Amino acid sequence: MSELPSIGVLTVATNRYLDYWLAMAQSVEQHLFPGHPIVMHVFTDRVDDAREMARTLTRVQVDPVSIEPYGWPEATLLRYEVFNAHRDQIGEDVLLHLDADMLLVDSVGPELQPDSWLNGIALVTHPGFRRPRGAGRLGVYLRRPKLVASDLRLRSVAGGLGSWESDPRCLAYVPRELRTRYVCGGTWMGRAPELLSMISELAAHTRTDLDAGRIAIWHDESHLNCFASRNATSILGSEYCYAPGFANLRDLKPRIIAVDKGNERTR
Repeated sequence: MSELPSIGVLTVATNRYLDYWLAMAQSVEQHLFPGHPIVMHVFTDRVDDAREMARTLTRVQVDPVSIEPYGWPEATLLRYEVFNAHRDQIGEDVLLHLDADMLLVDSVGPELQPDSWLNGIALVTHPGFRRPRGAGRLGVYLRRPKLVASDLRLRSVAGGLGSWESDPRCLAYVPRELRTRYVCGGTWMGRAPELLSMISELAAHTRTDLDAGRIAIWHDESHLNCFASRNATSILGSEYCYAPGFANLRDLKPRIIAVDKGNERTR
């Protein structure tokens, strides 16, 4: 890989989520891989608006791709299929998927080592199920005593912390013995060949399930966790998908945060 690999950012941003994407794009321009060429591939039903918004950016190139105005959950469930359908126009060396409602709040890139990522892919520990080590974990449990019972119940019933798909007919199903690490769907990344291969595989899985009338419990995230349970990947900390206000994250310095939208889910 060259000294300064090109960076591609993949995002589905339909309907009003394009407005969140603009804030995210501005934060990408400020914080993501300084000095590297960056292309943001935004898959949206508001292509003209995306082009207009791109005029506010100076360092980052924007590639708006027209898709249907998907609502929730299609905008999440079909993201692998959308990316895979347009893979021929994704030509960067390193790719990141970022939800439209993410914000970079600190430098992201110089500390990452794409050449060292296991099988070329880096996933992110889900912030809701991240637990500090040692005394830090004890502090979390003391502040949130109900979390102790919740964690014990999850480990007993589900086999591990996470929101695992439990229907063995679903291609996102993870056997109990493999439920060891739960990752988030909001941020994931990899070297292009390996990540596009993963995207192709998960696009096929989600389509097969849909054609059979099945939808995984947490849509794209469930399928990503199935992949993570069966393939060795690098695992990054929850500072790359930080949820403000979570007691279990207090010891982390956030790099990418998830914007709190309250109960809003509709795209």
